[in-house]
Amino acid sequence: MSTCSARPHLVTGAGRALGEEHRAIRELSDRLLASPAVPGPQAALVLLPLAFLRDEKAVTAVVEELTAGDDVWLSGYAYLLRAQFLENVSRIGQMRSDVEVALDCFRWAGDRWSQACALSLRAQLRLYDDLDGALADLRESRSLAANFGSPTLGDRMDVDLRWIELHLRSGDTDRAIATIEAARDRAVRVASSWTLAVLDVREAGIRVRRGELSRAAELLDAVPPGLSGVTATPGDLVRALAGCARAGLCLRLGDGAGAATALTGAFAAARRSGDLPLLSAVTVHAAELAAARGRPGESAVLLGAAAGLRGTDDDTDPLIRELAAQVRAELGREEFAEAYAEGRALDRDTAVRLGDPGS
Repeated sequence: MSTCSARPHLVTGAGRALGEEHRAIRELSDRLLASPAVPGPQAALVLLPLAFLRDEKAVTAVVEELTAGDDVWLSGYAYLLRAQFLENVSRIGQMRSDVEVALDCFRWAGDRWSQACALSLRAQLRLYDDLDGALADLRESRSLAANFGSPTLGDRMDVDLRWIELHLRSGDTDRAIATIEAARDRAVRVASSWTLAVLDVREAGIRVRRGELSRAAELLDAVPPGLSGVTATPGDLVRALAGCARAGLCLRLGDGAGAATALTGAFAAARRSGDLPLLSAVTVHAAELAAARGRPGESAVLLGAAAGLRGTDDDTDPLIRELAAQVRAELGREEFAEAYAEGRALDRDTAVRLGDPGS
């Protein structure tokens, strides 16, 4: 019953209103929570709709109930699902703890598939500050998962994205693109338009970094404005990431106005999604735009705000490292640190508003 998917992406019929979808999920959650005698593993199902609704209080209550018994595997499953939920709300410290507990539970229970899922999620966390550790986790996860045949496209996609990110952060963009091409071949075979769009956007961002601007523009122009059969949340994920990549492209072409327009759309999509790591990514690009406009102090504050929204500093992302080095050189080390700390200390709502290029 385990899953490797880091975020719940529900697929429904095209055109269904997001409000209607949320009401249906809330009704399902309320019915499950109201049941007085839902048995162990079935009770865990309530975590999925609650995670989709970002209901942290209810998720925590269900996890505490599921981990109060002596079913080690069920405890691991509950902790793993809460860790996946906490990633969406940038509770990285608690997420790290939950992943470690889940991994220990699955090792105790002898569940190698769930170990593979937990290791993949721990690798995602280690990407921020420990690339060697992330590599070791991904390799072990791949070795364990190889014993269970072909994973679902969603599970494989999550793992592919982590390998792509690892290669990019390690400076091996050739391997990152090769991984994208292999994943794209699989997505074409199952006609997954959402997966193809994510991969195209991811490749476009890498091409921008490599200075291959024509190819980046080609990829971004091919991303459909709407994705048939995909709910608003994953659709907004694609739109936000595409807007970030487009902003980077515009900046390298000297088009600051175009970058601002692209980021305005990216911010709107990220805010609709309610995904704080996604809002953090948009805020990093807003910091890049501020630096390009000659506002290093604003850029440093935005970098700090992005860290706050992410829930942790990011020591390995190439754009963040290069931008921080540039702004630090302009401001001086002490002034940069003060501005970054100012942004890092902002409350969530203020940090979100700060990342809006239209504000």
